[in-house]
Amino acid sequence: MRKCIPPLLIVCLLSGFFLAYQLKIQTKNTSFNAISQRNNNLIAIIQDLEKESKNQENQIEAMRNQLNEMQNQNNQGKLQDLQIQLKKAKIDAGLTPVVGKGLFITLDDNKEGLKNAPTDDPNRYIVHSDHLLNLVNELKIGSAEAISINGQRLITTSEIRCVGSVIMVNMTRIAPPFEIQAIGSPKLMAESVTLGHLGILKTANYPISLEEHEEIIIPAYKGDLQFKYTSPQ
Repeated sequence: MRKCIPPLLIVCLLSGFFLAYQLKIQTKNTSFNAISQRNNNLIAIIQDLEKESKNQENQIEAMRNQLNEMQNQNNQGKLQDLQIQLKKAKIDAGLTPVVGKGLFITLDDNKEGLKNAPTDDPNRYIVHSDHLLNLVNELKIGSAEAISINGQRLITTSEIRCVGSVIMVNMTRIAPPFEIQAIGSPKLMAESVTLGHLGILKTANYPISLEEHEEIIIPAYKGDLQFKYTSPQ
């Protein structure tokens, strides 16, 4: 004869089973909700960090652009200053054409004097390198800023010398009539040469003309500049 399980025991077993199952589901849901909430929090934190990082990147980019702009402005200013200094140095060195008011002097041999005295020493009636050199020095005393003779720009290394019966300027042969152009104060330069060697040449009846011009163009030095023994300190 089989024993019967009491109904109350069955109810208790079923209740325990359902309670355990419910607790298990609730625990899973709670755990899932906690993980989901934590993930949501992490996502929110990451999004905030991404926004902050983007803002910082934008600020860095703006600062870089501003810095580049400032550097370009400074470089442009420095470049302009260097260009001005270079231009002035070229003018001082005679390496660029220049224009300005000044004097135009023409000097020629005293051919009429030699014609009237054919037996006299002809050297007394021709223009020598010393004449030109003296005139150039007196123009410099009169504050000449640029000088040329027959298109040859004079610089610090220029030479004016006689080679036999020929006058050489910048290793280039020149012949009369000699055209001397000088940029500077016309009044000061005219006074300097008139009271100096130009007056002597006029007294000796050399053909001379002296004109003041509002615009005189003097070419650049065309020779070679080579320094074998000189270097910047």
